[in-house]
Amino acid sequence: MNTVKSIISKITNILFVFYPFIIYLSLHYQHVELAIFYLIFLFVLRLITLPKLFSNIKWLSKVVTCFGLLLTIISWLFSKYQLLLFYPVAINLIFFIVFSYSLTQPQTIIEKFAEMKDRQLPDQAVQYIRNVTIFWCIFFIFNGTIALATCLLENIYWWTIYNGLISYLLIGICLGVEWLIRQKFQR
Repeated sequence: MNTVKSIISKITNILFVFYPFIIYLSLHYQHVELAIFYLIFLFVLRLITLPKLFSNIKWLSKVVTCFGLLLTIISWLFSKYQLLLFYPVAINLIFFIVFSYSLTQPQTIIEKFAEMKDRQLPDQAVQYIRNVTIFWCIFFIFNGTIALATCLLENIYWWTIYNGLISYLLIGICLGVEWLIRQKFQR
């Protein structure tokens, strides 16, 4: 059963990558209701397949998923389909709040991730991780601001290009550069 749940979870994650393209196509071809039901199905499927425990970081996935489901249902109920464009903005805002809040705590959210791998982090690593958390806070502000600008431009093409391609590329580049820096730091 866990294997099936894991496979469904992975497929759902892959399908969420196409969120901007689904929105683009549904608005372009004026079949928004299909996109709404597709998204409701994906959000519910994600909620079902997410781990039941609220330990560590898993609760953040639940918050983001519940917010997406709520946004989708509100869009459908009030026929305000443009609200769907604000999901990437909301994700960046939620992640910014969580990451920046974790800076006020004894352990940042990234430190909690790191401790899953290495239980005993040296002080230098903790400071490095704190700096990485600050970087991601800045990134979420930057990325969320551009995502918001694409919503306000009311140009679905540019919204899709940024939120469906450029944003993912920027995240990938940031993760890659951080990984390279971390390798150098660990040596």
